Amino acid sequence: MATPPLSSLSECPCLLPTRQLPAGRPSASHGLACSPHSLRTLVVGGSQDFNVTVTVKNQGEDSYRTQVAFFYPPGLSYRTVSGIQTQHSWRSWRVNCGSETTQGPETLHTGICSINHPIFPGNSEVTFNIILGVDNDASLGNRLLFKANVTSDNNMPRTNKTEFQLELPVKYTVYMVISSHEASTRYLNFTASEKTSHDIKHQYQFNNLGRRSVPVSVVFWIPTQLNQVTVWDHPQIVFSQNCSIAVCQRTQCDIQSFGSQEQFSVTLKGNLSFDWYIKTPHSYLEVVSTAEILFDDTVFTLFPGQEEFVRVQTKTKVEPYEVGNPVPLIVGSSVGGLVLLGLITAVLYKLGFFKRQYKDMMSETAPEAAPPQ
Repeated sequence: MATPPLSSLSECPCLLPTRQLPAGRPSASHGLACSPHSLRTLVVGGSQDFNVTVTVKNQGEDSYRTQVAFFYPPGLSYRTVSGIQTQHSWRSWRVNCGSETTQGPETLHTGICSINHPIFPGNSEVTFNIILGVDNDASLGNRLLFKANVTSDNNMPRTNKTEFQLELPVKYTVYMVISSHEASTRYLNFTASEKTSHDIKHQYQFNNLGRRSVPVSVVFWIPTQLNQVTVWDHPQIVFSQNCSIAVCQRTQCDIQSFGSQEQFSVTLKGNLSFDWYIKTPHSYLEVVSTAEILFDDTVFTLFPGQEEFVRVQTKTKVEPYEVGNPVPLIVGSSVGGLVLLGLITAVLYKLGFFKRQYKDMMSETAPEAAPPQ
């Protein structure tokens, strides 16, 4: 998709005063102008072309071999010219552009546009777009310099009215992703009656999927206290990447260079205490840590819609569970057994079970009667 045409940082003059020229050449009054548009920053790596809209006016006599020379830095390449429009004439003017192999001032590449070769008539105006491609791996520094000037064989002098210069801020696209690793602790439960703690681990994976290295800071927010009671005790930050760490409730690690296609992981470890747990209308609470990538947004920029990928959370569900007290169950069972035994005994007594048993026992133990003499 083409980048909107560039705007100048200052107004570009459009006209030159007429000057009588020697050698029989008629005077030509040239002006070089740039149209203001909305572009304020060049983004490298966004798969966009860089468009510059140029307007040339001649309000004097015929101009011979009129040319616009433009200069642009390495990392940009000339592609084509488009959108040729003419004013004050029913004729259409020809604009032919090309890039030269030689370099212009300050190591800038050079391009030349010939306007209606060989004669650009007086009282004429032409507007056209110079389209430059931007290399995804270009290194343009913090600012882009683009220069242009108009000349002709009428030997007119160069002034600030025949030249303009654009200086534009440059940013570089980055593509980084944070994800919550599946090895993170997702669920813990505990008994409210016990003062226990469990090991907890939140692990994050960082990936630089872009084309260039980026100095970044990764920031973590860890819940350490609730109502002045410890939640996450002595959090430990384990990096697979070297960095400098300042540990507090907000932990930040500065990485000097997050290389292209590089990845690393960070593990947050510690003991999770349950003294802080408070009763809520919900049956559980969540312990949440957050990780985020920060970078210099004056130099780098994200692709549109990528903001959600540089900040992520890991959640651990914490839920109490009740352990039944066995004493009431044992006592209740024993009492119930005794009551049931008493009922059975009473029923058997009513039915005479014990009387019959007693008579049988007595008859078995009585002495046998003596035989008659």
